[in-house]
Amino acid sequence: MKKLLIILLINSLFLLTGCASTCMEYRSATTAARSEKNLKRAEEWGLKALDSPECNPSMDGQAPYFLATEVYLNQKKYKEMAEMLTLAADRNPDQLLENPFKLGDTPVKTIGEGVQAYRDQEWAKIYNHAVELIQKEKVEKAKEQIEIAVLLHPSKSENYSTLAAIHMQNNDIEMALEIVERGLAANNESSILYQLKADIFSQSGEYLKAKESYLKSIEYADDPGPIRRKLLFIYIDLGENQKAIDESNILLDSYPNDPDLYYNVGVLYQRLTLEIFDPARDEFLETTAESGAESITKLYHNFKTTRQYAYNSRDYFLQASDLELEGNLSTKDAVGEMKKLMKQIDDLFIPSLRETAREAGVDLD
Repeated sequence: MKKLLIILLINSLFLLTGCASTCMEYRSATTAARSEKNLKRAEEWGLKALDSPECNPSMDGQAPYFLATEVYLNQKKYKEMAEMLTLAADRNPDQLLENPFKLGDTPVKTIGEGVQAYRDQEWAKIYNHAVELIQKEKVEKAKEQIEIAVLLHPSKSENYSTLAAIHMQNNDIEMALEIVERGLAANNESSILYQLKADIFSQSGEYLKAKESYLKSIEYADDPGPIRRKLLFIYIDLGENQKAIDESNILLDSYPNDPDLYYNVGVLYQRLTLEIFDPARDEFLETTAESGAESITKLYHNFKTTRQYAYNSRDYFLQASDLELEGNLSTKDAVGEMKKLMKQIDDLFIPSLRETAREAGVDLD
């Protein structure tokens, strides 16, 4: 019975540590790398260890992890490194590392944790180098570095957003969108990529598609406010006025002291005002007592709605003016325009329509 217990303990230890203590190919690989400093020989033995029956490939993540972190990383063979990190994590992410370490204050004890740590570390180095190259206007070399970054950490949104931005700067919108879609295939919960996709659609005048992507971006965003600002104007462009108003209320609740937001909401109501006022003014010139009760009543209510929108617009512009540190001439001009329009409605259009309605025997109230 005691002998059986010892055998079971040995088997359990093997499952936890993989081939580190029993696989000849793996021991040869580590000796070549660590003692002999011969990476070519270490790679040869490491690749043999991947498929060696003695190493139990289906349970062992240590051999590919070793190849990734001690062989291919030192050779800067990032494609091979990425492949081995993926293989190690797929085989046995819970397998204990031979040499656990700390990442900051966080202990890294398993294959899965080690794979993530190395992905993060090397990705940051390569991506930051790419950014430096962009700043030096070495764009083609930067693109090469970002593609390497994609291999190491395919779920990082920054890879794709940066590549897409390069193509957008070159007015290659089609390629930019293709890059964004590639990123979303790797990480379909990226707020950054959904926002960038929406920006591209918005610039192309595809407002329905832009709306859908902004809504997805908001769903996954830590700070949805800036995205909601863009969505607000998409609703305006689509003529979805009530949604635009609802969105503006959400934004004002979140940013009650932002003068730019009050100004933008003032612009929203200004647009709504003019959308009704301009055609109503044209119709007014053709309206007489013979136009009929329905036409006169509808036109009257259109002017009443226009006045309410103009009042709201003026009010938001005034609040923006109160919050602005320095006087903004465009804000003051906007306030003046809305006051002038309300005066026209009060002094001309409403009284004239009341007189027309009286002549036609129509009760507007």
